[in-house]
Amino acid sequence: MQIITTQKDGNNLLTHSDLTMNNQCIKRLHLTLVILSSLIAIDLHAQDYLPQNYSLIFGGGLALSAVEGNKNDFFSKNGNRPGYALMAEGRYYVTPNLALGAQYDYLRAAHLPDKMHVHYIGPTVTLRTLWDNGNKGAFFALGIGYMDYRERVYQSDMDHGHLYQKSYCGISFGLGYEFCITKKMSGVLRLDMLTADWVANPDARLFNTDDYDDGIDHSWFKNNITFFNLGFALQFGR
Repeated sequence: MQIITTQKDGNNLLTHSDLTMNNQCIKRLHLTLVILSSLIAIDLHAQDYLPQNYSLIFGGGLALSAVEGNKNDFFSKNGNRPGYALMAEGRYYVTPNLALGAQYDYLRAAHLPDKMHVHYIGPTVTLRTLWDNGNKGAFFALGIGYMDYRERVYQSDMDHGHLYQKSYCGISFGLGYEFCITKKMSGVLRLDMLTADWVANPDARLFNTDDYDDGIDHSWFKNNITFFNLGFALQFGR
């Protein structure tokens, strides 16, 4: 004999088989929701560590110079002395691997009372590769912009130093390694190079005007004033 247990629910009678079927459906639904929630959480976790659309970078470090000194300038008198560098950069990520932006650098070196400093600002294009769900990355950046060089050099018999200022078309190169600190901030170990022609190329001419040959190479890549900046930076926005 088969015993059927019923439960009164309002005006409806539920059999034991109906209750068992409902419980199985509920369990399956619960399992499905747990799996979907896990997948969404994993996806959101990965997205948290991928680059945002914008980022701001601030850093500093050691500035090393490689300059062919001219007569009586800071470098001919004091050699290629090290200094310090400060930088700021803004990026807009077209894709996680391609960014357009602008970079500003300030460099200073001194052998008191002599001193020199450089301002550089220009647009940049950055190519980057990511791994470990966006937690780590490496980049290469290239830019061209305005470089302002200034120095004040004193002679032993002078109370007032000689001030020299010149503007150049400069080129910047950058290499770096990025690593996650928080979801919205990363650390950056970077090496930047700023280079320009010391005297011959203040206006970035690739050729001499009016077919006049002044015997000077006006190539953009004639780099006899070069600075290497090795340092650390923080990137906000990733």
